[in-house]
Amino acid sequence: MDLRIQHKPLVKYNLQRNPFPNVGVPDETVSVYVDREEELRIIEDAIIGTIRGSSSHVIIVGSYGNGKTATLKFVKKQIEQQLPTALAVYISNPGETFLEFYRNFMYEIGIERLERFAWSYLGHVCETPDLKQKVNRGEVLISEVMEIGKIRLYSDLKYTDFATAFLKFVLEETKFLSWKYLCGEPVVFEQRKELDVVTLINTDEKALRAFMCLKRVLKSIGYEMICMLVDELESIELLHSFRKQRLLNNIRRLIDLNPSGLCLILACAPEAWSSMIRDYHAFAERIFREVVLKPLNNEVIREFVAAYLNHYRIKSVNENPGIDPFTEDAICLLYTSDA
Repeated sequence: MDLRIQHKPLVKYNLQRNPFPNVGVPDETVSVYVDREEELRIIEDAIIGTIRGSSSHVIIVGSYGNGKTATLKFVKKQIEQQLPTALAVYISNPGETFLEFYRNFMYEIGIERLERFAWSYLGHVCETPDLKQKVNRGEVLISEVMEIGKIRLYSDLKYTDFATAFLKFVLEETKFLSWKYLCGEPVVFEQRKELDVVTLINTDEKALRAFMCLKRVLKSIGYEMICMLVDELESIELLHSFRKQRLLNNIRRLIDLNPSGLCLILACAPEAWSSMIRDYHAFAERIFREVVLKPLNNEVIREFVAAYLNHYRIKSVNENPGIDPFTEDAICLLYTSDA
């Protein structure tokens, strides 16, 4: 075996690499997206409505392979590129409890972004732009700004432990502990003492309260909307009926507690969504818009293949290389096999 040799070069096809992986899982950033104008318009209306002040939510329904994950990731990319005052978070699975749902949300935000939020908040309440740089240069004492931040955040949130852990993101020695705590992970007594917190975020109720606190902090630093893009909602169907009802009820409470500034975009298989509509209408009736993803037709599959290939071309052989090295018969085969 000689791993240095490229046994199947794609240069002769004018391709940098094979754009079609063996497993059809979308990349983290979706580079090609076609023929979903009407579906995207519905999602766009929900996002714009939320930005304007009234929370709006969407369910994307489609069978496996119809593009639910690609749609969620495409929408996330569009929000990040076009709406600087919106936080878009893709969640691959809702989990089995609301605590897990919250934890997955925090994991996707990430430690570095939460640290930036903490510095932005301190800079906001202290009215000091570029606060982190000024602290690093010794122009401002971190102890002084922390004290100002505590007074303000304790008053705003009425949740001392959350506020303490959030502010201690700006201290290098406690940043990782703050991360663990705010993600709802177990933190032993000695670590809680070091972080100066008492209770853990270890129940659905506390997770919901922590989310509300984070949303309030984000609003204070200029974020008008949180968009949660939740994939594989159908996994809830595998839970025992009591646990399923409890999780859906907590998501319903999340919706009810956020009449503004929250947009949930959920993706679900058709059978599971029909079951939720039938058995949990208190939850389903709060999702105002439904997007149904149907399989692509022959013409759109051709457009999709051409767009994907062109995205990975080494250079353009001619003005419109089209689907080469695919043939029209191959496109028809793809369409009939998918159907």
